[in-house]
Formats: sequence, C-alpha cells, structure tokens
Amino acid sequence: MVKVELAKEFPLFENFTDKELREIANYLEYKVYPKGEVLFEEGDPGDKIFFIVKGRVGLYRPDPFGNMVKVAVSEEGTPLGELSFFSNRLHSSKGVALKETHVIILTKQDYEKLKKEDPQLAIKLLEEIAKVIAERLKEMNKKFVDTTCFIWGGPKK
Repeated sequence: MVKVELAKEFPLFENFTDKELREIANYLEYKVYPKGEVLFEEGDPGDKIFFIVKGRVGLYRPDPFGNMVKVAVSEEGTPLGELSFFSNRLHSSKGVALKETHVIILTKQDYEKLKKEDPQLAIKLLEEIAKVIAERLKEMNKKFVDTTCFIWGGPKK
C-alpha cells in the first residue's frame, strides 16, 4: 500500500479527494529503482502502470543494426506504460532508470480489483490517465506537423 501523501504529490491525482486518495492507495505499490535498473524489457507484458514520483526513465529500442537507441525520456510526474496496460499489448521499448527513480505502481490485477470494488473511482482514474494520453498525442501531432513542414518547406503559397 502507498501512503496517501506520496500519491498527493503526483499530478495525476491532484483532482482526487483525500477520501479517494486513501481508497486508491490500497491498490498501489511503491518501489525504488536504482540507476541503471530495468523497469521493463521490450516484449514484456504491459501489466503495470508506473507513476514516476521522482527520477527519470529512459525508453530504448533497437535500431536496424541492433544498437539500443534512447527514443524518449519519462520524467517526474508522468505515468509510464499506460498504453501497453490498457491495450493489453507487450511493451514496445525497454525502460531503464536513468537515476534513482521512485515510482507508484498500479498492477493490472489491482486495477481489475478496483473496477469491481469501486467502479466510480476506477473511472475517475481512467479519465485522468486519458487526459495525459491526449496531451501526449497533441504534442506528438505538433512535432509531426513541424517536422513535415520542415521537410517539405512549409505551406505553399
């Protein structure tokens, strides 16, 4: 179980009441990963969401030559692994702690338990995670448009 104070520090939970935080804390775990420790490997089941409370996680994928390339970095205050978690897919990258990293973990088993025991709280959590995913998608769309404009020389007049 996670202490309520720790969950309060995580931005995703800022719209939760103290009562909701106390309830959801029963479904969360706390773990510290030392620098260099692997949180998950590419191809592992997406059976956990990691909420990064402190630290940084590098996401790596192999290039066509087999070299591991850092493709993204997840910082404090962000969830990690939520796409694999909700799509029931395997992780598409390897997650490695870039420095000592403190996380709150929601397992698939505990999420299923939460859905049965407190469906409204599960829906609220899902909605907050959906907001994060939507913001990431907006950022990626902007980067795509910016890159496309750069490659093709911008809008034609």
